[in-house]
Amino acid sequence: MPSESTNKRIAKNTLLLYVRMLLTMVIGLYTSRVVLAELGISDYGLYSVVGGIVTMFTFINGSLNAGTQRFLTFELGRGDIVQLKKLFSTAIVIYTFLAMIILFLAETIGLWFLLNKMNFAPGRLNAAIWVYQFSIIACMVSIIQVPFMAALVAHEKFNMYAYMSIYDAVMKLAIVFLLTFAPFDKLIFYAFLILLVSTSSAVIYNWYCRKHFVECRFSWSFDKSVFKKMFSFSAWDIVGSVAVLGQIQGVNIIINLFCGTIVNAAYGIANTVNNIINTFAANIIIAASPQIVKSYAQKHLDEMFSLVINSAKMSSYLLLIIGIPVFVEIEFLLKIWLGEYPSYAPLFLRIILVQSWVKTLGEPTVRALHAIGNIKLLNIVVGVILLLILPITYFLLRFGYPPEIALGANIILWTVAIPIRLMLLRRYSGFPVMAYIKEVIVLGLVIATICFVVPYIVHVIYEYESWVQLLLVCFVSVITSGFVILFLGFSKNQRTQIMNKVKRALRI
Repeated sequence: MPSESTNKRIAKNTLLLYVRMLLTMVIGLYTSRVVLAELGISDYGLYSVVGGIVTMFTFINGSLNAGTQRFLTFELGRGDIVQLKKLFSTAIVIYTFLAMIILFLAETIGLWFLLNKMNFAPGRLNAAIWVYQFSIIACMVSIIQVPFMAALVAHEKFNMYAYMSIYDAVMKLAIVFLLTFAPFDKLIFYAFLILLVSTSSAVIYNWYCRKHFVECRFSWSFDKSVFKKMFSFSAWDIVGSVAVLGQIQGVNIIINLFCGTIVNAAYGIANTVNNIINTFAANIIIAASPQIVKSYAQKHLDEMFSLVINSAKMSSYLLLIIGIPVFVEIEFLLKIWLGEYPSYAPLFLRIILVQSWVKTLGEPTVRALHAIGNIKLLNIVVGVILLLILPITYFLLRFGYPPEIALGANIILWTVAIPIRLMLLRRYSGFPVMAYIKEVIVLGLVIATICFVVPYIVHVIYEYESWVQLLLVCFVSVITSGFVILFLGFSKNQRTQIMNKVKRALRI
């Protein structure tokens, strides 16, 4: 079992991430509404599919960050400062090289595809080219700063992580204000301002890490063995990331080919809401990840296993608490948030929410496999399975099936990925697979079913869209989820600990 200090550290870091999330969520929802109103549905969809290259590489960065963080955290756990410095400098070389490769591919194959294959409203090709170029630069900046972000998480400096997320949200709020006074094409101006925000964030991150972490001062010393180890790990992580890209931006591009920018706008809105909700679950996994790696580095396998199972349970429970009211009342929520919205948005969001919950069930196992370091087979097998969504989506749309059918196929593929990861984790570390299946997956399905059915019945009985119905469904959902999760989702000892902490908090 994790020590008391480990649990307190994870709880503290999670709390910091939630403070950051609540502030950024409010600002993010407001800015999305104004951006949609200022750009219009068609241009919003255009930015979603073309400017989505930044979002696309955010997912690559997530995997690269996790890989680099794994090496840095591992050496922190061992206390080897010399090796830390070698790792960081090598990471800078690797990601600078990767950024150059992406620039070359984006300005050749990517630009050709943009000019010859993608579907835009008449007269918007020039705007699409500008958005594309700004997005490429933002992407390169984002990739080069991966080692600094990894160092921040490895050192568990989540307060700085939270402050910078708030800075990013406030700057985007400023962008919304400036957008209303745009001196020229609003879409181009918006893409340019987003680039400025990304660049300024990177500069601040780099300054902070260099000031506070001794390993973050780049040196030209080159260690061939370190480079080979990190490059191999990063390369296989990129394979896995490409598969995730196929799930998100690849599908978005295929939707554009067959359905146009209006449906892209619906897909973009659905992903925006999903990303906000998914942050609730992701915060626990982010906070637990360094401890998972350090537990493995120190050969405390039982502690690592417990962290993986508990973080999977907690993240899936939080996603249910937040996601179910949104799932049930999405039409009314979109109406009060955006006013007018693309017709496909509610259905797309419901499908993506289910997919996110399935992904959350397996995400901590990925962090554990990163901690162990054996990710080659993981990324080959799971990567191939997830990339199947691209031909599946293409042929479904080509033969006239609606886009929601293609999105639904994502859920099946993510479900298949879970047992594969569990088998690999057992092979490499002796992980208790049956305990995970019982405590996380089977119990999670039972809890999810009960937590959904009760508020859905309230929604059906109270047939009229209104604030009263929304508040009633939310109240019933939170109360139901709280009781079901407390009495079914936790052991007796865990339940006692939770109740004691609540009592102490109420006395304060």
